[in-house]
This record gives sequence, structure tokens and C-alpha cells, in this order.
Amino acid sequence: MTASARRLPVAWDGHHVEWGAFTADPIMCRLSEDGTTFEAVPPGLCWHCGVLAESVTAEGRVLIQNWPYRLVLRRCTRCGHDRVRNPLTGQEWDLDESDYGPSGSWEDVS
Repeated sequence: MTASARRLPVAWDGHHVEWGAFTADPIMCRLSEDGTTFEAVPPGLCWHCGVLAESVTAEGRVLIQNWPYRLVLRRCTRCGHDRVRNPLTGQEWDLDESDYGPSGSWEDVS
């Protein structure tokens, strides 16, 4: 199974999420000091498996009447682990298996 084929949370704290397609994260380049050559910057370490791996991103729209907002999900292409960020608040969550069930992802308040 490819990283983009794995399921996504159907809801976020009880509100339906519409996910867009996955896109590859852009390749970052570094310009040499003399300005003549570019070199690709290697991908960063995965925050979950610790391996140098590319990641893919999907944007989700959380459908709340009069207050829709978006989520940005980044997925490691090596281990498939997901991290979700709310750009409005800056909050981030590491997802686990419970987040992909029929009731979606719920914040753990314990």
C-alpha cells in the first residue's frame, strides 16, 4: 500500500472532514556560495520512525457551520505515520489507530 492510499480520519472532534488529494512536499534546493550551482536538500528525519524519508501532504476542510477551518496532514512515505497541524492555532497532533475509526479523530482530554 502506498502512503497516499492509506485512509484518513473521516471526522475531527465530531465534524466531517473533506480531504484533498495528497501532494508531494516540495524539494528544497540550496544555492552554492558562488551562486553557480543548486543542490537538493535531503529530506528531514521522520518525526515517528527516525528515518530520512519524503513526506506527502493533504489539506482537510473541517465543516463546521459558520466556522469552517482547515487542517494540514503530513504523512511519512516510509512508515505512514501522520501528523496533523491546525495552521490557525498552531496545534499539532500525532495520530494513532483510534483516529481512523468510524467516529474519526477526537482530542484526548484526559
